[in-house]
Amino acid sequence: MSDKSKNKIQKLFTENHYKKFLTECRDEIDTQFSGFWNGLTKQEQLTWLDSVVRDSKKLGFGNEYLIKDYLKIVCKIGKDFLKDSTVSDDLIRFITDSNFSPYVRTRDANRWIDKNTPKVSFPEKIKS
Repeated sequence: MSDKSKNKIQKLFTENHYKKFLTECRDEIDTQFSGFWNGLTKQEQLTWLDSVVRDSKKLGFGNEYLIKDYLKIVCKIGKDFLKDSTVSDDLIRFITDSNFSPYVRTRDANRWIDKNTPKVSFPEKIKS
């Protein structure tokens, strides 16, 4: 098999696995946060999730477990929480502080948000 064929197969596998992961995340969010996806098409939901996954990787949350925990944070306080002036500066500093383990950052941030922020932040369409 040529290298070109191997690359094609690898790319196809990676894209299918990633789409399956995004679909799984979408379904979990729909279960945990009832009505979260109201007003968004399935493709818009996947686009929103893709942008959140990219943001999570920039913050050092690179595996599926950490990405799912980061998604919970985003669902609770908003996708653009790093720029949101209503979000606690201490929380933002903690989530972005690479001195702590990424597992500790996502776990403790979710606990703090659950305790101090009772509302859910609904997604908006991503502008291309």
